[in-house]
Amino acid sequence: MSVIYPDDYPWDEDEALEAAMAVRDEDIDFSDIPEATAEDLARAVPVGDRFKEMGRRNIAFLNKLFREYDEKHSQTTNP
Repeated sequence: MSVIYPDDYPWDEDEALEAAMAVRDEDIDFSDIPEATAEDLARAVPVGDRFKEMGRRNIAFLNKLFREYDEKHSQTTNP
């Protein structure tokens, strides 16, 4: 096992969530994470916004594939 997942880590989702919720903030070691600068924060984009954009691109791509499939198959089945 790794430091992230020790041998006694609960594999049941409910138990894992309960174990994570039991960790106190003061017991979390943030020393290896660099401090965010003002420039970092100015460039930050909310995570939800990134997923919205990905979703729009994926929907557009899937719609294109469906149209191409429909055009190809409608020509062969409905001459």
